[in-house]
Amino acid sequence: MANCCGATRCNCRVTAGPGVTVDGNGAPDTPYVISADGAALETADSNCIALTGDGTTGAPLTATPVIDPAPGNALSCGPDGLLVTPGAVSCDDVRPCLSAGDGIAYDNTTGIISARPSTDAGNTLGFGTDGGLLVPAPADTTALEAADTTTVDSTVSGTGSVGDPFVVSAAVILDAAPPGGGTNLINSGPDGLYLECEQVRGCLTAGAGITYDDTTGTIAADDTVVQAGTGVTVTGTGSPADPYEVSAVPPETGCGLTGDGSTGTPLAASVAAWPYPCDIDAQAGGVYCDSNGELRSEPRGSITYVQDQQVLDVADVAVPAALDTEVATHTLNVVNPDPCRPAFVIMEGEVDADFNLPAGAGAALGIATDEMSYLRNSGTTAILDTHIQGTKVVPGIPGGGTIPPGGSVPFTLSIRMGRGSGGATYNRVQSFLRAYIIVL
Repeated sequence: MANCCGATRCNCRVTAGPGVTVDGNGAPDTPYVISADGAALETADSNCIALTGDGTTGAPLTATPVIDPAPGNALSCGPDGLLVTPGAVSCDDVRPCLSAGDGIAYDNTTGIISARPSTDAGNTLGFGTDGGLLVPAPADTTALEAADTTTVDSTVSGTGSVGDPFVVSAAVILDAAPPGGGTNLINSGPDGLYLECEQVRGCLTAGAGITYDDTTGTIAADDTVVQAGTGVTVTGTGSPADPYEVSAVPPETGCGLTGDGSTGTPLAASVAAWPYPCDIDAQAGGVYCDSNGELRSEPRGSITYVQDQQVLDVADVAVPAALDTEVATHTLNVVNPDPCRPAFVIMEGEVDADFNLPAGAGAALGIATDEMSYLRNSGTTAILDTHIQGTKVVPGIPGGGTIPPGGSVPFTLSIRMGRGSGGATYNRVQSFLRAYIIVL
């Protein structure tokens, strides 16, 4: 470079490569200036690292870890690096990561890890009182002794080894001389202890009213006493010629019962004859027994009346010219008060409307699709606040006018006007809905 540059300028060629810029011509007053071009530094992020900056002094290249924002991720970036803070991971998150291998029992719900002894036959490995594994100590052959009682004679043989196991024997001791004297009735046979019937029968004797045969062991009544209780009569002496005869006294009956309970006159309900021309099996109601044992008839019928009023005050509204135009509705929720049977409902609607009729004006009022009334002012002056009132029975309850037991049905009345002419208006519509609820 020193040989290449003179006092005025440098004839050496300086070319900028990638990421570098060259300014000046090499003269003393315009020397070459070589600079790094930050824009030429390319960065690329990965799934876990994000890069920022262009490598210049003001914007150094920086790598930042990428933390997955998925719910439950306990990983975070602290001032000294990546960390999982205490409490961020619960036991429930960690326990499913473990499983049990051979010889281990593991509960991934509670996290308890314990030893699992084999279930193979002959395995003596178990758990001690402190929870540790143990193998039971072998039996102490010198500690096994047999003790006699006054009724059992016991003996022990053998050494307790596998080839010579312990054998415990017991024999019942029969007293040859009972303290009260006489003979001991207990015998010892090949299948156990026993008593002979002949030996026992002699221990019994017959008392009052009993006959006893100590040879056959037969016990029979001697003198039988039969006593009549309430509602019973007893006749006869109990002999073959005059046997006892036990009879029931007919019970007393009150209202609603007949008969005495005998075969010819059994107890029966006292009822009147069916007075109607229809078939009793097809048309009669029922009689039922309640929780107190009392007879009950079918539920009583009822007739209920419900009314609802609606008043609509409006500014003068033009009467529609078209026929049967709906101008208002009135709704009533009809409830069946009977929890047992359906109700039949008759709905009646009443509508009263106030009209202002200039000279020559006309207006009509209707209920549902039925035009009930029409007014026309044939005079030369206006008629103010004249009214039309109409009433009719209106259908609208589904199912033929019935409501199921305990149910309810909303009924809506349609109020209509039409044939409005000559500037006719209305300013008030009053309506009544009346429901006649019949339960039979």
